[in-house]
Amino acid sequence: MSTVKKIAFLKEELLKCTGFSPKFIDEETNLSLTSILKTKEKTFLPKVEGNKSGVLQYTNLSVFYHSERKIPFFAAYNVDGADKKAKISRSNSFYFDPRISKDIQLSKEFYAFNYTDSKNQTLRKVFEIGHVAAHNEMSWGKDAQLQTYRTFHFPNSLPQAELLNSGLWKSLESYIINETSAIDKNKKIAVFTGPFILPNDPVYKHAPDFQIPLLFFKVVVFSTEKGIYSTAFVMSHEKRLKELDIFEKVVLKTEVISEFSDFKYRKVFQVNVGFLEQH
Repeated sequence: MSTVKKIAFLKEELLKCTGFSPKFIDEETNLSLTSILKTKEKTFLPKVEGNKSGVLQYTNLSVFYHSERKIPFFAAYNVDGADKKAKISRSNSFYFDPRISKDIQLSKEFYAFNYTDSKNQTLRKVFEIGHVAAHNEMSWGKDAQLQTYRTFHFPNSLPQAELLNSGLWKSLESYIINETSAIDKNKKIAVFTGPFILPNDPVYKHAPDFQIPLLFFKVVVFSTEKGIYSTAFVMSHEKRLKELDIFEKVVLKTEVISEFSDFKYRKVFQVNVGFLEQH
């Protein structure tokens, strides 16, 4: 294991992390995180060594974690498209965050369940370990390799069906990276992303104590000459999980709109930011 990788997962080094920078975009606009969660939701934040507010701070990344559902409420992170680095290594594994109890984190064992692919009769994972803040989004700046490795902590992950995690969700991540790099002037953005945590989320039959989030959101905040703007996207893996017959039928709706630029699938997945605030 390289020295940088060792440092990325050491508790004493993680305790030094300061997380998401609220004024990152233009040093004036304050995207404060303190009021995003409701009072009741804050009661589910874990006891975090080194952070009295219960927030997991990484490098340019903050994770607000739901200790009972074992998934993040959301992650907030900074990206500078002008300082992207090439040839950044990724970790082959996810790691427990030593600042919170292992008992409230998902594990390799959770992701061990397989199903038989009817097309070629091979075993495939029911869920992939989906990044919340993606490793390739965080490969920027002087600490690019360090903060890329730090995305491989279980609290910065979600169970996602392969067709979503390696498909449309990945394409959205790539689009955001490319779009940020292509911005003419201020290439700095803030991203907020996570699952919809709903009381009627279905139970995973292989892990009866786990409710599966079905919808995932991503909000991008960026600066233009006309001011600060935001756009939001929502995606689901419900259809694929129904095909795998791993939970009871759940029907959810999302409000679809058509504004924003040229993301290939925007007419299907883009939503109004106000819609997210209501949920």
